[in-house]
Amino acid sequence: MKVLGIDGGGTSLKATVVQEKQIIGRIVLEKGVNLSAVDPKQLEETIKDLFQWSGKVDLVRAAFSGAGSEQRKLFLKEVLAKYFTSSTLQIFTDAEGVLYSCYEDEPVVVVIAGTGSVVMGIDSSQRIHRAGGWGHLFDDEGGAFSVVCKIIRAALDYKDGIGDFDPVFDELIKFYKVNFIEDLVDLQRLRDFKERIASFASSMSITPLVLKILQEDFQVLLKRTRCILHKTNAKKLYIHGGMFKIPQVQNIFRKNFTQVQVLKLEKDVDYMLASNQSLEGLKTFS
Repeated sequence: MKVLGIDGGGTSLKATVVQEKQIIGRIVLEKGVNLSAVDPKQLEETIKDLFQWSGKVDLVRAAFSGAGSEQRKLFLKEVLAKYFTSSTLQIFTDAEGVLYSCYEDEPVVVVIAGTGSVVMGIDSSQRIHRAGGWGHLFDDEGGAFSVVCKIIRAALDYKDGIGDFDPVFDELIKFYKVNFIEDLVDLQRLRDFKERIASFASSMSITPLVLKILQEDFQVLLKRTRCILHKTNAKKLYIHGGMFKIPQVQNIFRKNFTQVQVLKLEKDVDYMLASNQSLEGLKTFS
């Protein structure tokens, strides 16, 4: 059977074709495909390019950002079906894609901390459990957007004379190419403000203020993780996303979950979706 695994994000689409456990090919298209933001015509052009590269496949397993609603999943299925006419289609969110990638016939939990954050797990009855991931207005603690927003708030408090200075404020000004701290408020006017604000996390220094904010913000994500570990009784915990590239963040998790095996997702999600044979018997997988 020829399987196409797709990992569609806000800035790129990654895809791998696997047949009989062998990688046939892999491609990265530098085109954002987040279903909550992408133009429908642009999405269709990207899927057309993908089909022209992959050709016919038996099964498409597609994990896309912004696929959280049935309406968006239906729209994506219609676009994929237009080109992959004879393929079985399995569509889910990017977070579900990471979870299914890590499934190996036993309970498992994944914590994703990128622009936002979410915790998901599968128990021994193959039921899915979730905590968080409700969007930047309501939670997403531990995600880059949440952390950087709190750093910017602290900088504005300093400007107002009610907070102390921290060297990271100078980094903010340099990173966003503004002249004054108060100019940072214009970030919220940008169409892609979430991604622009979150992007600072990958380059910020871990100053005393930043470390304090990280420790406070991740307390909520730790609670959510404990909840899902309890519900699933999982012994493996995978961490994934840009925030876990920060050593101090990895240490926070490893220090708090010594009773389980904490693993960093090392392989690409598109490859794992295409090659993971454990998914074939997963009854919740659809």
